[in-house]
Parts: sequence; C-alpha cells; structure tokens
Amino acid sequence: MKILIVEDDEALRSLLVKELEERGYDTRQSFRGDEAFYIWQHEGPWKLVLSDYRFIPGTKIKDGVQLVTAIHEMNPSQKMAIMTAEPEEAREKLPNALWLLPVLRKPFKVDQLLRVLREPVLPL
Repeated sequence: MKILIVEDDEALRSLLVKELEERGYDTRQSFRGDEAFYIWQHEGPWKLVLSDYRFIPGTKIKDGVQLVTAIHEMNPSQKMAIMTAEPEEAREKLPNALWLLPVLRKPFKVDQLLRVLREPVLPL
C-alpha cells in the first residue's frame, strides 16, 4: 500500500517515512506541489495522500488545498489528509466537497495518522 507524503520540512518528512515504512507502507515523497501532483498521477494507486497545507509552491499547485482539490477532481475516491499548524485556515479554504477531509494539527502523533489510514474514504 503506497502513501504519498508532501511536506517541505525534511525532518518531519523523514520521520513520517520511517514510521510508515516500519509498518509496511511503501512511501513516496515530495516537497513541491507540481511534482507531488505528477507523482500522484503516474505512480499510483495510493492508499493515502498526506499533504502539508503549505509547501514549496509549484507553477500550478501552490498549496495543499490546491493539491487535494486537483486530485479530488480527477479521483473523488482518493483518500487524503492535510497536516498543518493552522487547521482552521486550511479548513476554511477547502471546497465544500472536501470539507470533511481529515486535517491533522501539527505536531501530531503517528497514531493519529494511522487512524486516518483505517478510516473509510469520504463519501462522494
């Protein structure tokens, strides 16, 4: 089961990769929006896309909300979550179709992420 992690903080990204791979998940990583979207399109299917709210913006994908919105438009059944220190701000920017998307407040425990992995995909 593959997980795409989009995070520009290398230390956090490495920690998440280590924790998830120790639990048997295959991970791919990115710290840029356009690159993450390309990886999502070409290397799936994905169990989860875990995106930071803010990362190094690309030409088209500037933040995590734009990334999950673009993915949702192509595949509404893709399981996704956003991680951020500003959950209220991130949630306000989500489109109505993604308002129930899990938003993990940084810093979060790996157990919280594992719970997200066990939850069902949001209804369409």
